[in-house]
Order: sequence, then C-alpha cells, then structure tokens
Amino acid sequence: MELPRRPRDDIFTPAGEFRALRARVRQMATGLDIPSVIVYAFDSRTRILPFLFADKMMAPAGVRLIGSTLCDCGLTQNRIVLQQWTPNFRPSLAKIGGRVPEMLLISSMQIHAEKACELIEDACAMPLSDRPLILVGGPKAIYEPWDVFAIGGAPSVSADIAVRGEAFVLAQLLEVLMDYRKSGGTMRQAFEHARRDEALEDVLGLVYQPEDPTRAPGCLVDTGIQRLVDDLDEHPPILKGFHQLETPHRHATLRSKPLEINRVHRYARIVPLEMTKGCKFHCHFCPIPAFNQRTFRTKSGNHLADEMQEISQNLGIRHFFGTCDNFFNDRQRAIDVLTPLSERAWNNKRLKNHVRWGTESTQYDAHKNLDLMILARRSGMRALWFGVEDLTGNLVKKGQDPDSARELFQELDHIGVCPMPMMVHHDNQPLLSRGDLSGLINQVVFLRKAGAISMQITSLTPSVGSRGYEETFESGCVIERVGGTRVKEYQIDGNHVVATNSPSPWTVQMRLLAGYAAFYNPINFLDGCIRPRKRLFLADVGIQAVGMYALAKTAVKFMLWAGKMWWGPVKRSTESPKPSWRLISPDELPKRDASGDQADAAAPIKVRFA
Repeated sequence: MELPRRPRDDIFTPAGEFRALRARVRQMATGLDIPSVIVYAFDSRTRILPFLFADKMMAPAGVRLIGSTLCDCGLTQNRIVLQQWTPNFRPSLAKIGGRVPEMLLISSMQIHAEKACELIEDACAMPLSDRPLILVGGPKAIYEPWDVFAIGGAPSVSADIAVRGEAFVLAQLLEVLMDYRKSGGTMRQAFEHARRDEALEDVLGLVYQPEDPTRAPGCLVDTGIQRLVDDLDEHPPILKGFHQLETPHRHATLRSKPLEINRVHRYARIVPLEMTKGCKFHCHFCPIPAFNQRTFRTKSGNHLADEMQEISQNLGIRHFFGTCDNFFNDRQRAIDVLTPLSERAWNNKRLKNHVRWGTESTQYDAHKNLDLMILARRSGMRALWFGVEDLTGNLVKKGQDPDSARELFQELDHIGVCPMPMMVHHDNQPLLSRGDLSGLINQVVFLRKAGAISMQITSLTPSVGSRGYEETFESGCVIERVGGTRVKEYQIDGNHVVATNSPSPWTVQMRLLAGYAAFYNPINFLDGCIRPRKRLFLADVGIQAVGMYALAKTAVKFMLWAGKMWWGPVKRSTESPKPSWRLISPDELPKRDASGDQADAAAPIKVRFA
C-alpha cells in the first residue's frame, strides 16, 4: 500500500510553475461563473480524546488551500463547508447565488470516509442535468481511490475523479477542463469530453473510470504518481480561503452569503498552517515519508511571518498550529524559519507578542537542536508535540530515550514552551512494569514528572499507505468483526483498539483508558496548583481541567467498545483488504481502431497497484 517514488530527478515541478499555472487558468476563467462547493467530510463519532474540542476550533488547512487555489484560478464563486460546523449539509440542496454548483469537491480522511460516501450518494441522487462534477481528495482518495467509485456496489453512485495529490494536481486538472468548459456546457460535461479525448492522461495524480467501461471491465485509470511543489511559498494567498467559509448552522442548505470575515475568529480560534512537509524517519506504521517521496519541504520564515501577520490583523486570530511532520527534521531549515519569525514586528511589538504557535517534531530531533529552543520561543512558539511513541524504543527506534526526554522537557518548561508527548501503545508493552520504564503507566507518570503538559495515547493500528499495512493484517491481529458487526472506518482512528494479538482485546482498550487516567486526574490538577510551573502554570492547570472533562466523555465510548469486545465474538482478519477495482495506466487501456471500435480486446491488462 506504500506509494512508490518518482525518479529522483523528476520528483518536483519546475520552480514557479504552480504560480504560472494558476495565472493561466485565471486567464481561461475570465468571464465564466462556475459555482463550486468544497466539503470537509467529518464523522462526529470520532470526537474523543485527543481530538475533542480542537476539532471544532479549526478550519482545516487542506480545504482552505483548495478554496484559495480555486479563487486564485479565477473561480471565485465557492463555498467551503466544514461538516463539524454544518453536519446536516446536503449537496443536492446546495445553491450559490441561486445556482446549482458545477463542482463538488470533497476532502476526506479514512476515519471520515463514511460521511464522504454519504455526500457522494446524495449528489448522485440529483437529476443528471444538475449533477455536479464530483472530485474527491484527501488521504482516503490518495491511498484507497477505488472506494469512492460504485459505492455500495451501485455503478451510478460514484465520484468522477479521485485526486491522489496536492493542490497542484487540482490546478492542472482545472487547466484541462477549462479549455473544454469555455466553449459552453458544465464542468461535468467538460470532464466527459476531456476523458473521451484522452486529455486527462498527462495530469499525474488522477484516478477515474474509463469512458467506456467495457474497454477495461473492473478497471480504473491511474495517471501515475504526482510531482510535488518543492517551494511551499508558491501556494496561493492564504486569506482567500477564509472568505469562502460557510457559516456554522444545522440546516441542509447553504446560507445566501459566506461567514462574514470579521466573525471567523468566533469559530476558527486556531489556524492550521503548513510549515514543513516530510520526515527523515521511516516508521513501518507511518505513510508520511512515502507520500512526500522521501523529501523535506518548507515554507520560508518570511512567508510564514506574512501569513501570521495577515491573519492576526485581518481576522483577529492569534493561535496557530504548524501542520509539520517533523519541524526540526533539518536544522538549517529550522533556523531559516525561526529567525525571520523572531525578528518580525508590527505596531511596535514583536510577532511573539501578537501570536502563539505550536508544531510537531520527533523527540530525537528536538533534543538534538536543544540550543534552538530559545530562538523558537522568541519566534512565538508555545507548544511542541512529540512523536515519542515508546520511550524504550521497543516499538520503533527514533533515537528517543528517557534521559534526553527529561532534559528536553525540563528545558522547554524553563523557557515557556509546552511539551506535548504522543504515545503509541502496543502489544509488547505492559500496563505496569517493575524496575524499568517499559510499562505504559510508568512512561506516562515519568513524562508527567519530566514536565509534559498534555498526553496523547493511541493504539497501534494498521495505517493505510504505510509499509507495515499488509503485514499487520497477515499477522492475524486485525479485528474484522465484533459481535457480528464489521469494524467501521471511523473506528480505525488509533483510539479504538482494532489490532491486537491479545486474546482479550477489551483489556487493551481499558489500558488506553488507564493511561489517560494516569495523566488527567484531580491529583495532577492539584499538584499543578500547589506546585505551579513557573512559566506554564495556566497551560498546565487549564489543560488538566479540560483533559479531565474530555476523559469523562471519552471513557464512556472506550468502555462501550471494550464491552462489545468482551461480549464478542471477535473475528480477526488474516489478509489485507483487496482493491475493489484494478488500477491500470492510460497506456494499458485497449486502443480503439479508426472506426471507434475497441481493438485488441483480448490483450492482457497489466495491473498496477498503488
């Protein structure tokens, strides 16, 4: 399931091409009015620790980037719908300026896939003349594109295109479609004409059905692995996405106008920003390095400072989360980002007095760059999330160890940056241990004493797109059914135990709960009040209070799932899920002869799995 890598000299797009591409599409879109709806699919059943509360306080970076890309391409009649804000939205009832949208763009993670499929099904129920062009992107489409076609076995319930790449792929697709759309019709008709003329084959990163399914029964056309935009500064202006947000409500339709820009801060209290992409580690349970084709990309410090300043001044938002895979992955690039942020000032105040931001790093790289933490604090950093996974390295070795964790956390506490460790519980880890730190609770207590402000604990789960995905299934530890009911996709979130060799999987679920309870509890709350941390007192007691409340809500769901596994029966899978469609390259489609009939129908079709 791990994505392949392009040749080393063909990974990136030419410098400046993303900007030039948007300019070309913008020129083609002149005079055209093409309304579009962008939906972030969200399943409310995933609202448990560690995501509770934060999930509704953010407008995700991915859909905002898509909205900004469309707008910068000249397609300005867009609306961004976040299902965590507007859960009852139905595409079939959507209208923008009194018109039915010509495009429906859905972004979905695997855990939200059921909601994405419901959106597709609703759109496909519309009359064919009104049905929008349906594009699906995000992790679900990247790693399992076949799941958005013929949903539930119904050929008529399908997305038109699965986009297996970033915003650049969408812009390339728009350039092709706009060439057809400018002569009339709708975007869906433009897609059908482009597919018929085989004009989509050069756009890398697309999956779609052949125009004539009989040419390759049971197959989807896969145009190949995307090229990446190396310089993240080439992304479109960030504020354009905020102007397209749908006002939070519980109706199925869209409001006549988007959320007023001066009210965005009431709902989006934290803004995710892309800072870096990529990680040098290659953990068997993580798909991130392969998706980034073993590269590491960043935005410049000046560009990030501009974005933070724009958002702070125009929206009144001061909290940011850097969606990094490993911020301190490259020391020099970290310096190049932190230095301009620490020097930026407006209204006679440094950026750190206007905004606060946090991001992610491995414990090993953060400790190796311990001398940069003062600079990070001066740049406005207030929190750092660490993929510690397992302090003993029994799960994966990334240079983590207890002594360096203690030194790092104590230094962060001293300068005023919140250490936020993230743990992964696995079968070889006991709940408690004697004489060492192998036990889950032992590590939680150790990190708390070392200075941790928050705690995330997830179970080891088969992650689609990772190199260990098939192995996890083939080992026979993945739970397929509980009590006769198939495990849902929303439960593959790391919080529900769905992969364990334990003969009593319900006990593993309860161990997760015990680990959280060892961190978020009244004793730690009182300890934070009686022996306050010098610079992190408010963050410490505040997160403890919120964590205890979230734990109470989470405990109910944890115990319900544990109870179902205890009651059973539990059936495990012995093989990884197989694609419901075969992926073939455009070159492997049987060609037509001059009369338009299929030629070489009996020729074998080479199968290419992603």
